[in-house]
Amino acid sequence: MSDHPSSAHWLDRLENGHRRRYGAGETIAHPDAETDRLFVLKTGMARICLNGATKALTLSYLRPGGIYVTHTRAWVEALEDCEIVSWPVREMLTLVSRHPELAVEALRDIGQVLSGALDLIEDLAFRPVESRLARFLLLESARQNDVRIRLIDHTEALASALGTSRQTLSTLVNKLIRDGVVSREGREHLLILAPARLEELSALSPG
Repeated sequence: MSDHPSSAHWLDRLENGHRRRYGAGETIAHPDAETDRLFVLKTGMARICLNGATKALTLSYLRPGGIYVTHTRAWVEALEDCEIVSWPVREMLTLVSRHPELAVEALRDIGQVLSGALDLIEDLAFRPVESRLARFLLLESARQNDVRIRLIDHTEALASALGTSRQTLSTLVNKLIRDGVVSREGREHLLILAPARLEELSALSPG
């Protein structure tokens, strides 16, 4: 899985991709699929998660241009109406075998996926929840190129992604509002008022 502002260059060499649309809440990929495939998200927003017996753990989000390969134990769920283009993994392998130079670009994308996974592990292992939240808000501000952040998922899923409870997340967000670090704009948006303070909080480590 990977987030890109546009499709990776080597994907442009893959032909005859299968286009499909999914409505918000529909499952795009799941571990029991019979055929491994690679897909790029063309429009919309999706989340990658692990589903347990009683809850789901959000691992990451896919935005337009994001790449995913369905060989993991994760699920991909559409958060809003989505369109994807997909290919069987064997087609990618055949392409790379014919054009070895494309392997460098593909490996670069895989390296970005690994980097994102390590960031997630580092956050959960070494940063307190307050720091994880601050870092999430800064990253979303950079991704959305705005200090007014659209929160792309419901509170419970966001709490899961940050490794905390919904109650704790709400408490921390309200504390940031009281401290003048952010303000709420409707149900779906937060406005960052003090980015420097968020930078300080994102650097915190367990005492």
